[in-house]
Amino acid sequence: MTKAKSKPKALTTPDAPIAPVRIHDIRQIPLDQLFVDDANVRTIKNGVSIDMLADDIAFRGLLQSLAVRQLNDEKGLPTNRFGVIAGGRRLKALQKLAFEKRIDGSQTIPCIVRDGDNATDDSLAENVFREQLHPLDQFQAFKQLADQNIPDSEIAKRYHVSEKFVRQRLKLASASPALLQAFQDDEISLEKLEAFCVTDHHERQEALLQRLQDGHGMGAYSIRQALTETSVDADDPRARYVGLEAYQAAGGTVMNDLFREDSGPWLEDAALLDKLAAEQIAAEKARILATGYKWAEITLDPREVCGLKRNLSQIPNLPSGLSKEERAEEKVLSAEYDALSEKQDYGDEDDPFTAEDQARLDELRPILLEFRNRPPKLSVKQIARTGVLISLDDEGDLCMEYGYLRPEDVKEAKKKAATPSLSDDDSVECLAGDHDADESENGDEDYVRADNNPGAVVAGKTISDSLARDLTSYRTIALQNAVAQDFNIAFLGCLHALCSNLFRSGSYNSCVKISPSELFLRGVVGLEDWATYKEVQERHQAWGDRLPGQGGAALWNALCALSHEERADLFAHCVSLTIDAVYGNQGRGSSAQHADLMAEAVSLDMKTAGWESTTETYFGRVNKEQIIEAVREAAPTKVALIEHLKKPVMAKEAERLVKDTDWLPPLLRSPYALKPGETETDVLETSAPEPAPLPAFLQGGLNGSAAPTAA
Repeated sequence: MTKAKSKPKALTTPDAPIAPVRIHDIRQIPLDQLFVDDANVRTIKNGVSIDMLADDIAFRGLLQSLAVRQLNDEKGLPTNRFGVIAGGRRLKALQKLAFEKRIDGSQTIPCIVRDGDNATDDSLAENVFREQLHPLDQFQAFKQLADQNIPDSEIAKRYHVSEKFVRQRLKLASASPALLQAFQDDEISLEKLEAFCVTDHHERQEALLQRLQDGHGMGAYSIRQALTETSVDADDPRARYVGLEAYQAAGGTVMNDLFREDSGPWLEDAALLDKLAAEQIAAEKARILATGYKWAEITLDPREVCGLKRNLSQIPNLPSGLSKEERAEEKVLSAEYDALSEKQDYGDEDDPFTAEDQARLDELRPILLEFRNRPPKLSVKQIARTGVLISLDDEGDLCMEYGYLRPEDVKEAKKKAATPSLSDDDSVECLAGDHDADESENGDEDYVRADNNPGAVVAGKTISDSLARDLTSYRTIALQNAVAQDFNIAFLGCLHALCSNLFRSGSYNSCVKISPSELFLRGVVGLEDWATYKEVQERHQAWGDRLPGQGGAALWNALCALSHEERADLFAHCVSLTIDAVYGNQGRGSSAQHADLMAEAVSLDMKTAGWESTTETYFGRVNKEQIIEAVREAAPTKVALIEHLKKPVMAKEAERLVKDTDWLPPLLRSPYALKPGETETDVLETSAPEPAPLPAFLQGGLNGSAAPTAA
């Protein structure tokens, strides 16, 4: 037997009378008879300003009536004064319009007159039960206005927001319906919705959303990365070389990220970009070969240059193609260009980067590039035997490197140089250097290996040489300090350097410069105030005070008088002062590897040595992407806290966020160490952390812009 469904309980008993709902009539009351009642609970400024509200009322009229109560006199009789208990901001906006003579002061205003028994209660209810507009409703409302052919600028003017704010909302409104539904259902956050909108392709959006709904945890960063992984960043050397306009003119499409200032745009057709770049650089190759060079090798990837040079040799001491006056001019213009570039990256309010500065940079760039790519002064025979490497640098500028010889060309040159029948002129042409063939037992001495250090890279970007030099200068001091306290390593380092030089064991360079010559570092930000630097200097001063002021027998006798332990300490200190692990110094390629080995041997830890990543030493000198990458490594759950910030503020916040972590810039890490906070398990199994929640949409809007409310 089926049990009957129970009926829902009534709100009132059938016999109880239902109180009628009282609907107050609307009266037209002159504006000059209205004032803000003391019972009005809204006293704190929040949201749309009075000026903005006044402009909106002037544009479209009053959309909502005022709630008022009539003021009584001392005898309790009604007067012609009415206190506004709900709508005080609208009243002030109307009064502003009257003061500006845009409406008449006696203009009648539609008002609901309350009995005034509990005006505060009425005012509170009017504000509490008003529901804010859902962000999705705002997106779609903006889209409806745009569909009416109202320009973005007009929409922005009406709602007192920027045009970028309008474009952002239109972009969100054009997302896949599946995405918008997921946002409405709170399955994805506003930040993730913004990340999805980096592309306009609904199919790609929906495919990635499905992965998210299937349990694949992804933050906004991972979503952007997944949607742009097959595209090419506009900062890519190929994109810079071809130019965005030329790419689009050839039919290439572009993705833009309206929600992050430091990313994009992205070129979607990588194949087209490669084709355009290859065609453009092939024309340069044809021009080079037409001048008589034996060969020309092309690469569009700056990272491949080192690989191309690996099996090549180069004529040493190539004579510059610039005159003495041009070399002087290049030095002056380079210094000016570097100063303007620094100002562009780190300019402040007192000395901002201007349009004139940009114009000067644009003027200097081609001049310096022409100087850099000017061919050296080679003879016709040298040109006929050598080749040219044609590549792009990190800025997308053409880079020409001359005087390279392939292995077979080197062998041929040696063979000809060793042939007695050759004339003196032919010998000089063959060897291409400043030496005769019989000055060396090994013909390789007449050429230098072409491979060199490809540059310091952080978060996929090459950092400035000056920053790389500063970072590795700190590392050099720390390494010197560690070696000075380890006789065995210092002894091995010295012996290694001696053997490398005395037995000609190859082209391997040691970082221990046993000439000996002390390494002096100048101009490194904050170095002289660093505790480890002071420790090295104090040790040196102590030994200097102890040893005799003159050399010869006095110094010999002083050294003989030292105990074995003291000699070991002094030896280690002296060897340590010769260590050169500074980025960019001569012989960096292999000596850097040796420095890594010695650092590993002494268990060098830059955090223990006292290194701190600050705005001055690191974050203020790299780009925003590298700052974000640093915080992502050091404190992954806090990345969302800085992604929207301007660079100066972002740098200071990054300094604070990594302060109590083990994070180090890549150049300061041991090459064999795990990443900061990483374990061996983490290396095998990683997952993207969920970013910290952002503020509510209507408490700051997108990128910190205030969202308007209805009038």
